[in-house]
Amino acid sequence: MNWALLRQRLSGMKKSFTIWFNSVVGTAVVGIPQLQDSLPQIQTYIPENFFKILAVTLIIGNILLRIKTNRGLENK
Repeated sequence: MNWALLRQRLSGMKKSFTIWFNSVVGTAVVGIPQLQDSLPQIQTYIPENFFKILAVTLIIGNILLRIKTNRGLENK
């Protein structure tokens, strides 16, 4: 295993908008149902099609960020 390449990629992950975007949206997908269970008062503020909106946002966001990205993680 090439440890130098792995270190470069891990370092590049901190600068990657795609990884940050996916982390935030992924956390929302996992966290929103837990939040709804623990705080039922917020259910009135979250639309019924929230997860469809989140899925579309994730797909479009990834497409746009992939278009923007032109370097590998090891080159960031």
